[in-house]
Parts: sequence; C-alpha cells; structure tokens
Amino acid sequence: MIRYTRMGIVAVALLSAAVAGAQDDKRPTGETYQQLLDRLGDGMRENLVIRGEHDSRTDARKHKRFYTDLQPLADLPAYRPAEQLSGTIRVSGLYLHDGLIKDQWVAAFQGFHPKVKVVILPKGTIASGAVDIETGPRISDRLRAASQYELATGERLFEIDWATGSYDVPGWSPGFVIYVHQDNPLTHLSVSQLDGIFAGARTGGWKGTTWDRSAARGPEKNIRTWGQLGLTGEWADKPIAIYGRPLKYNIQLGFERKVFDGGDMWNENTREYSHEANADGTRYSSSVEMVKDLTKDRYGISFSDMGSNRPGVRAVPLGATAAGPFVPISLQSLRDRSYPLFVEQWAQVRLAPGKRLTPLVKAFLKFMLSRDGQDGVQRDGKWITLPAPRAAEMRRKLDAVGERVDPHALGLQLAQLAPRKWDGDSPDETGRTPASKAFYTQRFDLSGLPRYTPERPVAGVIRMPASGQLTTGTAGRALIAAFTRQHPGISFDLKDGDLIDGAVDLSIGRKWSSYFAGEFYDFQLKHDRSPREIQVATGSFDVPGWSPAFAIYVARDNPLKGLTIRQLDGIFGGPRRGGWVSTTWRRQAGRSADANIRFWRQLGVTGRCASRPITVYVPPLKYHLMSVFERKVLVGGNMWNDAAREIPLALDSTGARTQPGRDRVAAAVRDGCGIAFAEPGIGVAGARIVPVAHDATGPFVAPTLGTVQDRTYPLHLETYAYADAAPGQPLDPRVREFLRFVLSRDGQEIIQQDGKWLPLTAAVSRVEAAKLDRIVPQVTASSGDRP
Repeated sequence: MIRYTRMGIVAVALLSAAVAGAQDDKRPTGETYQQLLDRLGDGMRENLVIRGEHDSRTDARKHKRFYTDLQPLADLPAYRPAEQLSGTIRVSGLYLHDGLIKDQWVAAFQGFHPKVKVVILPKGTIASGAVDIETGPRISDRLRAASQYELATGERLFEIDWATGSYDVPGWSPGFVIYVHQDNPLTHLSVSQLDGIFAGARTGGWKGTTWDRSAARGPEKNIRTWGQLGLTGEWADKPIAIYGRPLKYNIQLGFERKVFDGGDMWNENTREYSHEANADGTRYSSSVEMVKDLTKDRYGISFSDMGSNRPGVRAVPLGATAAGPFVPISLQSLRDRSYPLFVEQWAQVRLAPGKRLTPLVKAFLKFMLSRDGQDGVQRDGKWITLPAPRAAEMRRKLDAVGERVDPHALGLQLAQLAPRKWDGDSPDETGRTPASKAFYTQRFDLSGLPRYTPERPVAGVIRMPASGQLTTGTAGRALIAAFTRQHPGISFDLKDGDLIDGAVDLSIGRKWSSYFAGEFYDFQLKHDRSPREIQVATGSFDVPGWSPAFAIYVARDNPLKGLTIRQLDGIFGGPRRGGWVSTTWRRQAGRSADANIRFWRQLGVTGRCASRPITVYVPPLKYHLMSVFERKVLVGGNMWNDAAREIPLALDSTGARTQPGRDRVAAAVRDGCGIAFAEPGIGVAGARIVPVAHDATGPFVAPTLGTVQDRTYPLHLETYAYADAAPGQPLDPRVREFLRFVLSRDGQEIIQQDGKWLPLTAAVSRVEAAKLDRIVPQVTASSGDRP
C-alpha cells in the first residue's frame, strides 16, 4: 500500500475491485463524452494518484545533486555591485524555493548587498505584484497567462533565460530527445525535418500573444514516410508512427516554439500518451510508457527525454539547420547549447513602456547571470549553467527600455483564449450585443417545471461576481430581487472573485475548461475535491457572446443533407489514442484513422465537390472555443484534422478587430468545398447551415430557437453554476435554496424574459435539481464511488 499525503488528505493507492475492473479495459468504446463521464467519473480519484506520485518523486529529487562535476565558469564575469542597494527583492519559483540553490543565492546576494533582504517564494506572480521576479515555465508560451498579464498591466512581458534545463532529471526541464527504434538506420535529423514529421500544415504560429502569419507552411513540407528522409529498401514506403503526449500538456508548448515556429497544428497521426492511474494504484507515466512501446515499433519515432531512455531505442543527433552540425544530446552539448532542443529556464519581470528596470531587480538578474549566480545553479546539481555568450546577451538585455505597444493589441486574444468564467463560451465578436436587450420574445411552455416553494427560510449573505453576463443582463438583478422577496433575510454581495480562492460562494457562466491544467483541474488540485457543477440555463440560439449554439456551415450549392456527430468528428478530428473526459485522460474516448472523413465523396456528396478534399476552417487550436467543440464533438480529444486552416482574431488595417467566426464561414464559401463552424445567424452570402443528428438513427435537426431550447439540436451549449461543498457535507443552505429557485418555473421564467439564454426543459431541470441534494464523499485514490 502506498500512501500520499497532501494538504492533510491521505490518498491510499489501492483501488477497489469495481473501479479497477472499469479501468482494466481502456480500449475505445464509441461512447459519448457524457456517457464516459457518467460511467468513469470526473477524474478526481485518478488525479490524486497521478499528482501524489508526482509530488513524491519530486520531493525525492529536490535536495539531490545529480551532477557533481563542477565547472570553473571562468568565462563568466564575477558579480560586482555597481552600487550598494537596500530593500527587499522577492523571487518566485517552486524549484528555486525547494532546491539547494535557494540558500546559496540568498547568502551570496545578501553578502554583496547587506541591506537587501532576498525572499524566495514557492509561488507568486509579477502581474499581481506578489513578487518582483517570477521564474518557472515561460509565461509567453502560455497564451492565457501572457494575455492576462498584458491586459492587467498594459505591458509586454520582459524575460531573460538564466539556465538550461537538465540532461536527464525528470521535472527539471530535461532537453527534448528524439528517439527511434534501435534498428532504424537514420543518422540524423534537422529541426525543419522534425517540423515536417511532427507538425501539420499551418496558417501561422504564435510569437508571444501575436499570431504571426510568417510562420505558415504548406502540406508539401509534411514528412509522413521514412523514404522522405532518405531511407531506402524496406523503410522507404513505411509510414512514420509518432509517439507523443496530449496536446494540452505544457511540455508541448516549448516543442512548438522550437520546432513548429510557434505553430500548434500537430501531425494528426500522433499517438498521445498521458499520465494515467493504473488499476493497482500506481501511475502510468506518459514518457516512460511511450518509449517502452516504441521499442516494439521499428517504424516509430518519439520526442521524450533522457530519463525515459531504455534498451531498444536510440537518440537521434540533431542539427539546427539542414547543413548541420548534427549533435547528439549530452551534458556537454546542453552546456554549450550546440544541441538544438535544450529547454530554457526563464525569469520574468515587469518593465513599463519607456522605463528601465529598477536598480534592485536589475542587480539580482545580473547576479543570476554572473559566475556567482551560475555557481549556485551548478551546485544545485539539476539545471545546467548558461553558456557565456548567452549570458552576455542576457546581460545586455538588462539595459533595455520597456516596449511601447499599441494598446489595442495588448490582451487582444484573451477573451478568445480564456473568457471569464462568468461570461459565455465565446466572446461577442461583433462588439455590438447590448447586455440589457431581450433578443427573444417567444415564450416556451414552462408548465412542466415546479413552482418555487421555499423548503426553509434562509438568511445571510450570498457572494457572487459583480460582472459577467448574469449580472450585466437583466436576469441576475431579477433573480436576486425575486429571491429576496421570498427570503427577506438574504442579501447578495456582488464583488468579482473566484470560487477557487473562496472569494465567492456561487459563480454562474460558461462551463469551466476541464482538461489537464484547465480550471476544473485547478480547483481539484487546490482543494482535493471537485466543484459542484449545476446547469442553470441553455446557451442562446444565436446571440453573440451568450454561448450560442455551434452551427455547421458549407457553401449553399453543397448538396449535403445532414451530418451526424460522429461524421463531424471524422471531418474535424484526427485519430486519437484517447481524450480528456473532465480532467482525466480516458483511452476509452479514442478512435482510429478509419473514422477519418477527408473527401466529400465519403459523405455521398456528388457534383463538383465529390472528388475534392474537405477543406476545414477552424479557430486557432488554443482558443477556448476549440476545447468546447472537442467536448461536444471529439469526445474530449484534442487531435484535429492536420489540414485544418486556422483563422484567428486580428486587427485590420484600420486597427479594428476582425470577426473570425464570420471570416471562417466566408473562407469556406470562397473555397466552395470548405466547411466551418460558427454561431448561427452569421450573414455570409452563399453560405448555408447543415442540419446535425446525434447519431446515425437521426433525425437531422437544424438549429433554431426551439431546437436549441429543447436540446434536440445536438450542438447547443449550456450555462453553469459552480459552488463548493466540503466532502460529506451538503451545499450551503443559502446557495442550495437560491439554485432551487433558479431551477424552478419562477427562475426559468426570469431567464426567459431576459431574452438571451434559454430556459431549461422540465427534464433537464429535474436532473439538475437532484444534484443539489447529493452528498459527495471524500474522494481518495482508493475510492470506488464517484460523484
């Protein structure tokens, strides 16, 4: 029995027979996302296993020196204070705080500056002002975090890299290794060849938070067989089988920046390996397992790390360009960075436009880059010191003046990447949707819903966010007024805040993102329990920004009569080894390449498009809307048709924002044989909406106000309420009673009168109301019951 203790909660890694039996067979089942969620749970138990073992392994490494061959570092300048400074410098970084480096850096810098106090914290952000220097994963690779920073500060990020990741220490940013089978005669690869192997064609790539069209490349640069790399004989016509990780993993971001020029379209044939919970309560580790499987596949290739090396595979020497040199990975080739797929360690600070770094921040960054700072890096024994030329380049950067940026471009992508939790799933691209307007006057029959009758009087305060669609529209104020008439002792404190931090009691808006590192997962990670999730309305039919349904668009003369959800998966998705069902990777959500639909003739279409490929137009893969479509259509999978053409939000020549949904539909129409999804009601000449069926039994249903409200149209969206309750405890009586009111006929009539979201049907309301009385037990790694 293995025990993990975190935040006072013990997770016992011994699964019950019932759960083990459900997990033993992980083959694709053909079930929908909701069916898998209902059967296998929301991932809380699995995440305790995975996170517990991760924390246990990390704790065992953080005080260990893996590399003991100290270098003289004579080519780095010793730190010399330019002036004596005073004050406090606050630096964040979990591995800085927990490692051996912390005490050496604190003592050394305070020795140079006796009047300075150095505080190294495990976490804290520069955007919040909690720290002066933030180390760890590169913020600008994480588009949501970078966009939030820009919007909050009005600044671009200022960053330097101060060390190289490890050679073979898991968790300490080991360099990327390209493995092939030991029988493979391949001698080397260039970075551009890696792009051709691992990536798909792309219309651009991310440079920080800016979509850069110069990063585009066409399908002619795809490399899909070993013969395209010069291999002959039996190898020439063999497809390259790719072993990788799920695209939601943060490790993919650095690989995309270094290899795909910031693009995010992967070869659709990538076999994704995720961390999973084994039936015996141990962790199935993605990097180890995919390399293990590669030993059995002569035609496979993988990117992993040296910690996953094993007999049966070999690492391929790599070159930054086709001219070489082609360098094998080693401790030395990472030290001098002649091996191109090293991973940097980043330090990020605030730098206002037109300003310079403050003396204390500049001094500490200069110390980090000096011989004294780098000596701390090497004595920690996990990261690798910075090469002298790169250290000199970073020191020169410390004299920079903050970049002046068009304010319209700052945070431009944030609402697309991460709309606020109390708003809709997609932003209002028109910018012209008045929150107080009732767009729908049709009244649905709500007689099947029960009238609200208070079960008990409640009193006190309910805290909710002040902004967001509930409160900016008329529904929020009307619901509060009607409820307080029933319960005069209740008041509402409307102030923006997050449920995860305990700042509010109830949050109503879009569905929280629920893949690895999504918002639902963040809550689980912090509290060791899942938030309570209740549907309180259906999204709108076609109101921009108010979670409108997905509509599927083709050219008007396309004779296609309808599509099933599975056919949409075949068109927009790629083959997948699994998918994110809530916060856990489920291989049961996988599908094979046999389900791909790439030509119109596969759908029975005749005429001019019959022999043409289906050209797919989508938002950039990192937009929040894509994760919603993945849940609705791809069973939580994140592998897309690798010929899809991404169309992002941009600023036009006048500085005005484009409307990417409209642009996607227009592109599909111009193409003639294209397809796109966007909200209903986009008026593009020559476009029409395709009816959709849940499955092959039909019927095909077109999106209308009525079919979205009664949910016979499969691609409707929902509006959710989130609350918290301790394990084994009921919901707060005030929150429960308010949600009872919202789900009643009285509450849904108010939703209906608001004229944007749509009222629930009686059947959905009953299911959601039953959740209010559910008592969820403490979930541990041994739990057989799922909430």
